[in-house]
Amino acid sequence: MFSDAKILHIVVAAGTGSRFGSELPKQFCDMAGRPVVMHTVDALRCHGSGKVVLVISDPMMETWRNLCHKHHFDSPDTVPGGATRWQSVKNAIDTFGGEADMITVHDGARPLLSQALITRLLSAVYSGCKAVIPALQPTDSLRQLSPSGISVSVDRSQFRAVQTPQAFDGALLREAYSRPQSPAFTDDASVAENIGAEITLVEGDPTNIKITHPLDLAIAELIFRSSNS
Repeated sequence: MFSDAKILHIVVAAGTGSRFGSELPKQFCDMAGRPVVMHTVDALRCHGSGKVVLVISDPMMETWRNLCHKHHFDSPDTVPGGATRWQSVKNAIDTFGGEADMITVHDGARPLLSQALITRLLSAVYSGCKAVIPALQPTDSLRQLSPSGISVSVDRSQFRAVQTPQAFDGALLREAYSRPQSPAFTDDASVAENIGAEITLVEGDPTNIKITHPLDLAIAELIFRSSNS
Protein backbone atom coordinates (compact mmCIF):
# COMPACT_ATOMS: atom_id res chain seq x y z
CA MET A 1 0.00 0.00 0.00
CA PHE A 2 2.81 2.40 0.85
CA SER A 3 5.28 1.40 -1.88
CA ASP A 4 5.03 4.79 -3.58
CA ALA A 5 5.68 6.76 -0.37
CA LYS A 6 9.01 7.63 1.22
CA ILE A 7 8.62 6.85 4.91
CA LEU A 8 11.00 7.66 7.75
CA HIS A 9 10.65 5.94 11.13
CA ILE A 10 12.43 7.81 13.94
CA VAL A 11 13.16 5.83 17.11
CA VAL A 12 14.01 8.15 20.00
CA ALA A 13 16.36 6.46 22.47
CA ALA A 14 18.41 9.36 23.82
CA GLY A 15 16.82 9.64 27.27
CA THR A 16 18.67 8.94 30.48
CA GLY A 17 15.85 6.92 32.04
CA SER A 18 16.45 8.49 35.46
CA ARG A 19 13.18 7.13 36.90
CA PHE A 20 14.14 3.57 36.00
CA GLY A 21 16.90 3.37 38.62
CA SER A 22 19.36 1.35 36.55
CA GLU A 23 22.99 1.93 35.61
CA LEU A 24 21.93 1.72 31.97
CA PRO A 25 19.08 3.80 30.50
CA LYS A 26 15.98 1.60 30.30
CA GLN A 27 16.06 1.34 26.49
CA PHE A 28 19.41 -0.47 26.70
CA CYS A 29 18.43 -2.88 29.47
CA ASP A 30 17.94 -6.56 28.67
CA MET A 31 14.53 -7.86 27.63
CA ALA A 32 14.32 -11.51 26.61
CA GLY A 33 18.03 -11.66 25.87
CA ARG A 34 18.51 -8.39 23.96
CA PRO A 35 18.36 -4.66 24.72
CA VAL A 36 14.85 -3.22 24.68
CA VAL A 37 15.52 -0.85 21.81
CA MET A 38 16.65 -3.68 19.52
CA HIS A 39 13.15 -5.16 19.80
CA THR A 40 11.73 -1.72 19.00
CA VAL A 41 13.86 -1.33 15.89
CA ASP A 42 13.05 -4.87 14.75
CA ALA A 43 9.31 -4.22 15.00
CA LEU A 44 9.60 -1.30 12.58
CA ARG A 45 11.99 -3.15 10.28
CA CYS A 46 9.65 -6.13 10.09
CA HIS A 47 6.90 -3.87 8.80
CA GLY A 48 9.13 -3.06 5.84
CA SER A 49 7.50 0.29 5.15
CA GLY A 50 10.44 2.67 5.34
CA LYS A 51 13.83 3.69 6.66
CA VAL A 52 14.49 3.39 10.40
CA VAL A 53 16.84 5.80 12.16
CA LEU A 54 17.85 5.71 15.81
CA VAL A 55 18.49 8.75 18.01
CA ILE A 56 21.06 8.07 20.75
CA SER A 57 22.85 10.40 23.12
CA ASP A 58 26.53 10.94 22.40
CA PRO A 59 27.67 9.34 25.71
CA MET A 60 25.82 6.13 24.79
CA MET A 61 27.12 5.77 21.22
CA GLU A 62 30.05 3.53 22.16
CA THR A 63 27.86 1.45 24.45
CA TRP A 64 25.40 0.98 21.60
CA ARG A 65 28.13 -0.11 19.20
CA ASN A 66 29.36 -2.63 21.76
CA LEU A 67 25.85 -3.98 22.30
CA CYS A 68 25.35 -4.35 18.55
CA HIS A 69 28.60 -6.29 18.29
CA LYS A 70 27.66 -8.50 21.24
CA HIS A 71 24.22 -9.32 19.87
CA HIS A 72 25.22 -9.43 16.18
CA PHE A 73 22.71 -6.66 15.53
CA ASP A 74 22.82 -4.53 12.40
CA SER A 75 22.31 -1.00 13.71
CA PRO A 76 20.20 1.43 11.72
CA ASP A 77 21.68 4.83 10.96
CA THR A 78 22.11 6.80 14.16
CA VAL A 79 21.67 10.47 15.00
CA PRO A 80 23.04 12.19 18.11
CA GLY A 81 20.38 13.21 20.60
CA GLY A 82 19.87 16.73 21.86
CA ALA A 83 19.35 18.27 25.27
CA THR A 84 15.59 17.68 24.96
CA ARG A 85 13.38 15.18 23.18
CA TRP A 86 12.28 17.99 20.85
CA GLN A 87 15.90 18.60 19.85
CA SER A 88 16.51 14.89 19.37
CA VAL A 89 13.57 14.55 16.98
CA LYS A 90 14.58 17.72 15.16
CA ASN A 91 18.11 16.35 14.67
CA ALA A 92 16.67 13.23 13.05
CA ILE A 93 14.29 15.18 10.81
CA ASP A 94 17.01 17.61 9.73
CA THR A 95 19.44 14.75 8.98
CA PHE A 96 17.19 12.17 7.31
CA GLY A 97 13.70 13.60 6.87
CA GLY A 98 14.19 16.13 4.08
CA GLU A 99 12.39 14.09 1.40
CA ALA A 100 10.10 11.89 3.50
CA ASP A 101 6.43 11.84 2.55
CA MET A 102 5.51 10.40 5.93
CA ILE A 103 7.39 10.44 9.23
CA THR A 104 6.69 8.43 12.36
CA VAL A 105 8.25 9.10 15.76
CA HIS A 106 8.40 6.27 18.28
CA ASP A 107 9.75 5.84 21.81
CA GLY A 108 12.69 3.46 21.99
CA ALA A 109 11.28 2.15 25.27
CA ARG A 110 8.08 0.82 23.62
CA PRO A 111 9.36 -2.51 22.27
CA LEU A 112 5.99 -4.27 21.83
CA LEU A 113 4.89 -2.34 18.77
CA SER A 114 2.47 -4.36 16.64
CA GLN A 115 2.48 -4.53 12.87
CA ALA A 116 -1.27 -3.77 12.86
CA LEU A 117 -0.76 -0.50 14.76
CA ILE A 118 1.95 0.66 12.35
CA THR A 119 -0.39 -0.08 9.44
CA ARG A 120 -3.31 1.79 11.06
CA LEU A 121 -1.19 4.88 11.53
CA LEU A 122 0.38 4.92 8.08
CA SER A 123 -2.94 4.15 6.40
CA ALA A 124 -4.53 7.18 8.05
CA VAL A 125 -1.73 9.50 6.92
CA TYR A 126 -1.69 7.95 3.46
CA SER A 127 -5.42 8.60 3.13
CA GLY A 128 -4.95 12.31 3.84
CA CYS A 129 -4.79 12.83 7.60
CA LYS A 130 -1.83 15.06 8.44
CA ALA A 131 -1.15 14.10 12.06
CA VAL A 132 -2.23 10.74 13.50
CA ILE A 133 -1.68 9.36 16.99
CA PRO A 134 -2.72 6.11 18.72
CA ALA A 135 -4.79 6.51 21.87
CA LEU A 136 -6.66 4.42 24.42
CA GLN A 137 -9.57 5.27 26.69
CA PRO A 138 -8.39 5.23 30.33
CA THR A 139 -9.67 2.35 32.42
CA ASP A 140 -8.83 3.91 35.79
CA SER A 141 -10.92 6.65 37.38
CA LEU A 142 -9.39 10.10 37.00
CA ARG A 143 -9.26 13.15 39.24
CA GLN A 144 -8.11 16.63 38.29
CA LEU A 145 -5.94 18.68 40.65
CA SER A 146 -6.57 22.37 41.15
CA PRO A 147 -3.70 24.81 41.82
CA SER A 148 -4.62 24.66 45.51
CA GLY A 149 -4.25 20.88 45.57
CA ILE A 150 -7.93 20.06 45.77
CA SER A 151 -8.98 17.22 43.46
CA VAL A 152 -12.25 16.75 41.61
CA SER A 153 -13.62 13.77 39.73
CA VAL A 154 -13.67 14.00 35.93
CA ASP A 155 -15.45 11.97 33.26
CA ARG A 156 -12.81 9.57 31.96
CA SER A 157 -14.78 9.02 28.75
CA GLN A 158 -13.69 12.52 27.73
CA PHE A 159 -9.98 11.64 27.93
CA ARG A 160 -7.56 9.46 26.00
CA ALA A 161 -4.12 8.10 26.90
CA VAL A 162 -1.70 8.79 24.07
CA GLN A 163 0.92 6.35 22.75
CA THR A 164 3.59 6.30 20.08
CA PRO A 165 4.40 5.92 17.22
CA GLN A 166 2.86 9.18 16.11
CA ALA A 167 2.63 9.55 12.34
CA PHE A 168 2.68 12.69 10.23
CA ASP A 169 2.70 14.10 6.76
CA GLY A 170 6.39 14.76 6.16
CA ALA A 171 6.03 18.36 4.98
CA LEU A 172 3.85 19.23 7.96
CA LEU A 173 6.26 17.79 10.53
CA ARG A 174 9.25 19.50 8.90
CA GLU A 175 7.37 22.80 9.11
CA ALA A 176 6.38 22.15 12.72
CA TYR A 177 9.96 21.43 13.75
CA SER A 178 11.25 24.52 11.95
CA ARG A 179 9.51 26.66 14.59
CA PRO A 180 11.08 27.49 17.98
CA GLN A 181 10.87 24.99 20.81
CA SER A 182 8.27 25.58 23.52
CA PRO A 183 7.88 24.21 27.07
CA ALA A 184 4.29 23.40 26.07
CA PHE A 185 5.47 20.60 23.77
CA THR A 186 4.79 17.25 25.42
CA ASP A 187 4.97 15.06 22.32
CA ASP A 188 5.18 15.36 18.54
CA ALA A 189 1.43 15.90 18.24
CA SER A 190 1.70 19.03 20.39
CA VAL A 191 4.49 20.27 18.11
CA ALA A 192 2.21 19.74 15.10
CA GLU A 193 -0.72 21.42 16.88
CA ASN A 194 1.47 24.48 17.33
CA ILE A 195 1.17 25.18 13.59
CA GLY A 196 -2.55 24.48 13.49
CA ALA A 197 -2.55 20.78 12.57
CA GLU A 198 -5.69 18.80 13.34
CA ILE A 199 -4.85 15.63 15.26
CA THR A 200 -6.54 12.39 14.22
CA LEU A 201 -6.85 9.60 16.80
CA VAL A 202 -6.69 5.92 15.89
CA GLU A 203 -7.14 2.99 18.24
CA GLY A 204 -4.01 2.27 20.23
CA ASP A 205 -2.79 -1.09 21.49
CA PRO A 206 -2.97 -2.02 25.21
CA THR A 207 0.20 -4.13 24.90
CA ASN A 208 2.16 -1.20 23.43
CA ILE A 209 3.39 -0.26 26.89
CA LYS A 210 6.16 2.21 27.63
CA ILE A 211 8.88 0.95 29.93
CA THR A 212 9.34 3.49 32.70
CA HIS A 213 9.87 1.40 35.84
CA PRO A 214 11.47 -2.03 36.42
CA LEU A 215 8.02 -3.63 36.78
CA ASP A 216 7.16 -2.42 33.27
CA LEU A 217 10.18 -4.27 31.92
CA ALA A 218 9.11 -7.48 33.62
CA ILE A 219 5.60 -7.13 32.20
CA ALA A 220 6.93 -6.35 28.71
CA GLU A 221 9.15 -9.43 28.76
CA LEU A 222 6.23 -11.58 29.87
CA ILE A 223 4.07 -10.27 27.03
CA PHE A 224 6.90 -10.70 24.52
CA ARG A 225 7.64 -14.29 25.54
CA SER A 226 3.93 -15.15 25.56
CA SER A 227 3.39 -13.78 22.06
CA ASN A 228 6.49 -15.57 20.72
CA SER A 229 5.98 -18.95 22.39
